[in-house]
Amino acid sequence: MDTSEPEISLQDEIKALRQQLAVLRFDISGKEWLTVDEAAHYCGVSSGQFRKNAPDLGLVPRNFMGKQLYEKSELYRAIHNASDWTTRGRVGSNTPSIPPRSAQVEEALARLRRYDQRRGKG
Repeated sequence: MDTSEPEISLQDEIKALRQQLAVLRFDISGKEWLTVDEAAHYCGVSSGQFRKNAPDLGLVPRNFMGKQLYEKSELYRAIHNASDWTTRGRVGSNTPSIPPRSAQVEEALARLRRYDQRRGKG
């Protein structure tokens, strides 16, 4: 009777380990201020892409103890205010399909609007 573990390719094992490391490396839950690498991870881009494009989006870091820190709410606002992704749409369709927003997204947007109003930006 064979009780060995199922065969997992080395590539799959490396991929799984990289995903686990990314989660451990960028545990940003509960953090309001993020380093450049954390901010890039939060925005879903590389650190180089983030450094290159952040100033164009009005994202200015704070200098704190020799670290560049970005406010998470400002990153969220920059993403939210970005233009919608456009696609070519379905074949034979003149209007692109727009997926409905989830209740969680609607609640996050409502919280952001309230936050902006409190800060006098709304």
